[in-house]
Amino acid sequence: MIKLPKRKHQINQHHICFTRYNWKDGYAYKIRHAFVRPVPVPIHDELHHDYLSDVPRPPEDVMKKAWAEYCANKAEIDQYDICRAIAWLYVHVEDTQFRKAMQIQLDFFHLNLGPE
Repeated sequence: MIKLPKRKHQINQHHICFTRYNWKDGYAYKIRHAFVRPVPVPIHDELHHDYLSDVPRPPEDVMKKAWAEYCANKAEIDQYDICRAIAWLYVHVEDTQFRKAMQIQLDFFHLNLGPE
């Protein structure tokens, strides 16, 4: 059997708000799909396997408010790197459990990707 070399720079599209099942409808769905950023596969896998398996979904009224704030500044926010996007979510989604998950991701990506 021939082994093909692994690509060094494979990228996954990371949904900052996951899992898909918990973020499948309403404003949460919209936020989930607005906050996707490229991440190298090994780093992406490490986050999901070793650090965080799920992001708690806040109530719909909280997500509706965050969605309105996102829409008002969409062009700018869509240009944010992953750490800045996570920080934006931390500030604009007012939910304690959600913010804990954002802090875990922010710390993880800052450590593993460095300043972007």
